[in-house]
Amino acid sequence: MNGMKAEDFRRLFRRLTTGVTLIAVDGENGPAGMTVNSLTAVSLDPPLLLFCASASSATAKRIATVGSFSANILAGHQQDVSMHHAGRPLATPTWCWRESDGVPWIDGANAVFRCRFIEEYPGGDHLILIGQIDEMFGPETAATPLLYHGGKYARLPYEDGDVANVPPTEDLWWTG
Repeated sequence: MNGMKAEDFRRLFRRLTTGVTLIAVDGENGPAGMTVNSLTAVSLDPPLLLFCASASSATAKRIATVGSFSANILAGHQQDVSMHHAGRPLATPTWCWRESDGVPWIDGANAVFRCRFIEEYPGGDHLILIGQIDEMFGPETAATPLLYHGGKYARLPYEDGDVANVPPTEDLWWTG
């Protein structure tokens, strides 16, 4: 790392609060997934998103082979889904898989984006994968999101239903 320490990089980047997303793909033995906190909107026209995966990720390789995947923005009550797909498997899954056009997705997510795999770029020890959104949906009102901060899961200071009491802020979407 050119004189920088990997542990300092991790420690400082953990200060960035992120949402938690499950990337899912049709696996050889049913749905397969991986937990990421690197989901980013890329473009409105066409609608594109990206995420990063380890260069050795079997799920990323499967996405490139299959050509489609879903990005599921997890709600606060879906921490078990995240942990299972981040390498701490549960003996019995507590979630329900759904499917659209051969692409698996998680029931109860705050948002689901069904994507066509478009491109992959190298990014050091990771890959940057881009998908074009073919379908997107979610509940009319979002649940409290699952967040990650400081190396652990985090919650907003308000719960579902209290969002109406949070003062509005200026819409900062796509200001760059």
